[in-house]
Amino acid sequence: MHYLLKTQALYNPTKGTIGPALVEIRDQQIAAVYETDNQEVMGDQANLEALVPEALKHLPLKDLGQQMLLPGFIDAHVHFYPSSLIQAGILGQVGGATPEIVARQAQDLPLRQGWRLGIGWYASEFQPSQQPHRLTLDRYCSEPTMLLSGDAHSIWLNTAALEALGLNPDNVVTLSGQALVDEADGQLTGTFLEAAAVYYQTEVFRRFHEEAVLAMQDFSRHLHAMGVTAVGDVAITGESPDDMVYPELYERALAQVPLRLSFFPAMRANREPLRQLYQRYRGPWLQMGGVKQFFDGVTSSHTAYLKSEYPEPYYPGDVGGPLIPIETQHDFILAASQEDWPMRIHAIGDRAIELTLTYYKEALAKFPLSLGKFHTIEHLEVMDWADLDLVAQEQLVVSVQPSHLMVGYDSLDEEVGPERAKHMFPFKEFLKEGATLAFGTDTPVVVNVTPLESLHYAVHRQTWDGLPPQGLMPEQRLTLEESLYAHTLGAAKALSRTDIGGMEAGMWADLVVLSHDLRSVKDWRQVKVTATYLAGQQVY
Repeated sequence: MHYLLKTQALYNPTKGTIGPALVEIRDQQIAAVYETDNQEVMGDQANLEALVPEALKHLPLKDLGQQMLLPGFIDAHVHFYPSSLIQAGILGQVGGATPEIVARQAQDLPLRQGWRLGIGWYASEFQPSQQPHRLTLDRYCSEPTMLLSGDAHSIWLNTAALEALGLNPDNVVTLSGQALVDEADGQLTGTFLEAAAVYYQTEVFRRFHEEAVLAMQDFSRHLHAMGVTAVGDVAITGESPDDMVYPELYERALAQVPLRLSFFPAMRANREPLRQLYQRYRGPWLQMGGVKQFFDGVTSSHTAYLKSEYPEPYYPGDVGGPLIPIETQHDFILAASQEDWPMRIHAIGDRAIELTLTYYKEALAKFPLSLGKFHTIEHLEVMDWADLDLVAQEQLVVSVQPSHLMVGYDSLDEEVGPERAKHMFPFKEFLKEGATLAFGTDTPVVVNVTPLESLHYAVHRQTWDGLPPQGLMPEQRLTLEESLYAHTLGAAKALSRTDIGGMEAGMWADLVVLSHDLRSVKDWRQVKVTATYLAGQQVY
């Protein structure tokens, strides 16, 4: 394998430039990049080719013309297993303004392995805001039914599902979160929050493991079509025994359909199993990238940990709270640094963000990570700007999801209050402070969001339809180049990988070709992925 790719629009994240270039691919890697800053050469095809050494001019050359060439997109934050179930049609989509509307949709979900499974409802979007009840679901579904909230931090079960799992108020799992009980009769409502919810998700999902291998292969092909060449698969819980990270299944799936997958299981008090995983999975395709934990939950269920009370508190002094003891979280962060494991922490509320950043700073001062490794903080949605200076840490990546901007953006004032809402998702401020930014989707919290959509949300702070008209906190818009960096080299840093995400010699030739130079097209919905390469081989 030895050939050249030629384009008038190469994005080079190291330089932060877009311009004409020739890329030499040899033995699955980028061997060299020939580009020029000479404006007189920029449009001169012959002179551009003259940059290539004489000994290489016999190589096959593919001229991409005005198509844009860039490193393969990296989705820094995914939940690979449930996303694959959606791709396979096992987990359907629901949503609506009332529990009744969602329950009515549930009856049309496919029956798989005796269960109806869906995802997409939000208690905060119900009018009025409320947690759903099993009896509403019972009216439409007699078979066991489980509906995940859109953020996957809650589940809603009907009576048949509770019976299938053998659940009653006296035997529910004792983890953080809650199994909601009806005050009128003392019975389970069917709604579970946080780690308790994940515990029963995995109980149900376990029956789909064999189907999931093929589903993962289909999902990998789906990612190829988006131009995604690598993902960071992160634990969906930090406390439940099953964190929905399954390297043995990934190994089987990736043997047939290539994708670079770095996984981050939950950090545990017993670190020996993690050490074994870290030693076993160090390959270029599948590797344990580090560990994951959760400081708090989400604003929609008041489990995000805030500095001051929610605007519509569930009880006096309602600020949410940590999902595990703060002292335990602190010790986990120090231990991860000492093990030289990059750690990724979910932190959405401003108090959780402040404490996470403070503990990272302490840990990195005591136990710096090896060169090329980075801790990351995930989401940083309700950001207290007084803490912005904490994001500029040398071995820290700020991992955000531009699509989350548009998820219920019109209800942010109600969820966290207008003052906090106007300071949420401050991407530009992060960069001004000197932070390294990484983009991901958090799929299946959002479904089928392409990298081009994420770029659009970050650059325009609007939906595809131009809403809100003025943009959501428009002063936080990023440039195209800043956004491209976050979805390539910045995302590679979130995975603590130095062999992907850029256009440097020696990196894997993981590349994507776009139908247009993004600078020349106003509406990026017109832009298509025309080719995706993994290790120099065209996979799409």
